Amino acid sequence: MRILFIQLPDQDPSGEAARDNVPLAGARLGAYAEARGLLVRDDYALLIQDIADFGGDAAVCAAILDAEPDLALFHLQPWNMDRSLWIARRLRVLLPGTHIAAFGPETAQGASLLKEQAFDAIIEGEPEDSFLELIADATARAIKPRYVSERPVELTAIPDPYLTGIIPVVPSKPVVFELGRGRRDPCPYRYEPWPAGLVRLAPRDLAPTVLRFASDRDAAGFTIVGGPLLADPERITFIKALAAANDSGLPIKAEIDVQTTGDEVSRLWADAALAVADAPLPSVNPAALEALGMKLDRDAYERGVQSLWSQGISVKPGLILGLPQDSYETVIDGFDFLGMVGIGQDAELSPLAILPGTELRARSQDFGIREFLERPPYWTVETDWMNEDDFLDAVADFEESFDVAWGTPVAPDFRPTRGGHVSFVDLREPGSLDAFLVSPEKMASSITLLLDADNPERSARVARAARDLRKENPYCLWQIVLHSDNTIPGDGMISRLTDAFSMPEHYFELGRLYSLDPQPTFQTRLFFSTRSEALAHRALREYQGLETVLVLGDALP
Repeated sequence: MRILFIQLPDQDPSGEAARDNVPLAGARLGAYAEARGLLVRDDYALLIQDIADFGGDAAVCAAILDAEPDLALFHLQPWNMDRSLWIARRLRVLLPGTHIAAFGPETAQGASLLKEQAFDAIIEGEPEDSFLELIADATARAIKPRYVSERPVELTAIPDPYLTGIIPVVPSKPVVFELGRGRRDPCPYRYEPWPAGLVRLAPRDLAPTVLRFASDRDAAGFTIVGGPLLADPERITFIKALAAANDSGLPIKAEIDVQTTGDEVSRLWADAALAVADAPLPSVNPAALEALGMKLDRDAYERGVQSLWSQGISVKPGLILGLPQDSYETVIDGFDFLGMVGIGQDAELSPLAILPGTELRARSQDFGIREFLERPPYWTVETDWMNEDDFLDAVADFEESFDVAWGTPVAPDFRPTRGGHVSFVDLREPGSLDAFLVSPEKMASSITLLLDADNPERSARVARAARDLRKENPYCLWQIVLHSDNTIPGDGMISRLTDAFSMPEHYFELGRLYSLDPQPTFQTRLFFSTRSEALAHRALREYQGLETVLVLGDALP
């Protein structure tokens, strides 16, 4: 049997999100089945990383077709679910003899995925033991539509996929280590397949071993997921072991319980080369935290932040908009606290996601959630305490208070290729559009198009060709640059191109629901490029819905 694991990244125009697309979950399934004697190494593979990270939809389909798997297994996250669904449906037609299955957070009970019927089988909850059952059934050609593990897996039974050579260590990606699973206390907005209190840790000496392995091979970093799960004295021993293993000072990223982090722990983390401490801070409102079963000691949190800062460790708090009992006023109180502590500019602000399989989704009305998006990103739209305008006002205050943009700015990228896929096309050149149309499998997942704004006929042809371009790559991100040194593009040209390439239901688009940017689209972004300073200034003043690019040349004027 030939098995192919597929994990698509969170798309972004810069391509930087590809760095964090590490197929750890699929690799651990392969390692677990291999350790149990159900597979050998040649039986399974990960989708070629450059194709997964940068390839368009057609490129991913072509790579899966070339692999000719007996079982194609998708790892589904909110950001890749819709795109994976489209590819899975395409594969059902092109590979009728291949079983197509899925696992991950998006396969939880209650997910909209269950209505799509795009997959032959769904693995719910922890996937390891269910995967073994799926292999046996697929071999017998008797696959079931749903698999659910009956017992939690022990992490000590899963070999590390880096040490076993399943995932190569490369300089462009961090090595990701799963420290543990489960939570000591229930949390209604997090999905957990097993009851709270069932915490399982990886072998004590495994993290330092993998860190040394990554450090010796020049990985981009070392990211610890599944924490914080350790308390003193285990935490002290663990950090000291990391410090001893990290000879090259590989930067570490980990979730930290800031409220229990004092000077000694901060010094130890600095010795281990902790660079970024994720410090969740859902709210500072006691009523909201009580609804989540959490508590906050503001003084202890501030002391922990200052202690980490004193060691040169960056602290990134995560604040959530729309929690039960949280109003616009209590959210602003949270901003004030972040500003007082000095970590507002590093904060990650996100609306509350009502995820499948969570208590919050099952009892949303009881928690005062009036409306939320039924599909990814599942964001809250209205609660008993905040309406949509309150969300928008809160985002505006966040941007103004800390002089940051809430959403990552979209910019054109003029590099011709990304991961071997075409990411920029100069459509001003004769024949360039025709050449582009005949090679859909060479397209990247994000593409910048450069057009001559003084040639409306060619722009109109590009708009007409959008249907063909999107047919094989419907989930592509587009940055369309209209260049002119003579005039600013007219509204007709802009709207024609926007309408032709836009996909309003795209995750990238919905993920900017609360953005205050004046341009109405994000998945399709329009830019005006010019060498004329006068035109650039005029565009900035009069066309705020159109991004302006001033071309400087080799030196400043």
